[in-house]
Amino acid sequence: MTRTILVTGAQGFIGRYLVRALCDRGDCRVVGAGRSPGNTTRFTHNIHPGGGERAAPLPNALVHDGPNYAYVATDLSDAAAAARLIAETAPDIVFHLAGSLRDEPFERLVTNNIVVTRYLCDALAAQGAVLVLGSSGSIYGELGGEGLPLVETGATEPIDLYAATKRTSEDIVRIATRAGRIDGRVARIFNVVGPGQEERHVAGRIASQLTELRVGRRNGIALGPLTARRDFIDVRDVASALVAIGFAGADDIFYNVASGCETQIATIYGLLVAAAGIADPTLTQLPGRAVDIGRQVVDVSRLRALGWQPRVDLPQSLGDVMHYYLELETKA
Repeated sequence: MTRTILVTGAQGFIGRYLVRALCDRGDCRVVGAGRSPGNTTRFTHNIHPGGGERAAPLPNALVHDGPNYAYVATDLSDAAAAARLIAETAPDIVFHLAGSLRDEPFERLVTNNIVVTRYLCDALAAQGAVLVLGSSGSIYGELGGEGLPLVETGATEPIDLYAATKRTSEDIVRIATRAGRIDGRVARIFNVVGPGQEERHVAGRIASQLTELRVGRRNGIALGPLTARRDFIDVRDVASALVAIGFAGADDIFYNVASGCETQIATIYGLLVAAAGIADPTLTQLPGRAVDIGRQVVDVSRLRALGWQPRVDLPQSLGDVMHYYLELETKA
């Protein structure tokens, strides 16, 4: 049976990899939706690959989506547009990844993370479709001691407005699900690594600086504290986790999406430096974020119970990130 799958935020970082994973299955008709015009060559964000700012090109593996994919540009913050999209596509599963990221203006966080989720839930009411919300591991906040590893039944204490809006979007899905209006599931996605990621994330930020160092545009690396510990996961494993949750995750609403392994930022730095082939670059320590989390490690037993397991380890993932930048450097 061919199922129709709708992916919001389909041209974003995770969205592109999820669309690729779905198209590769061969049993889906995939429809992507987002605010940006459709394109087949780049992400919607910019990067700095050793030179000036440019739109982040798609890695080679993502360039061709295939005949079972179509993209629709639409504004999901318009309730009528959201209802029309659902009526026209009649999806069996909706992966809702569209939203605003940390540090964006509060009004955009509310509109894109909360209001859009509400409109999608309303449009899907009584349709029989599965809705998988892409949420964030940041909703747990700073929990230590007996609070680790983080489990889906544990407390959530958002530390900033971004995390607060993501938790509110989770509440909207939970309320609609428990009222029987939708079949909702929530994927709490942790620290994603992979080729093409935004430079607001630590691996992309480090790789960009290393590339600029290689081409002589800087004399050293400047980063915040390297002592924090995180649970990193490759974007391709995120995509396969989302597929597992959408196709098999009927027993629970909430799922942690992480590797289950704890890694210090200093290790990330060292692996990227090695992949770049630079010997002992000068490192300047910058102040950290005023509000941040010192340590996270995640329980992913619910996700593993669906038959999922990570396939891309951290050295490979970071090597692929650095290779992505080095390829762009040679083409500059």
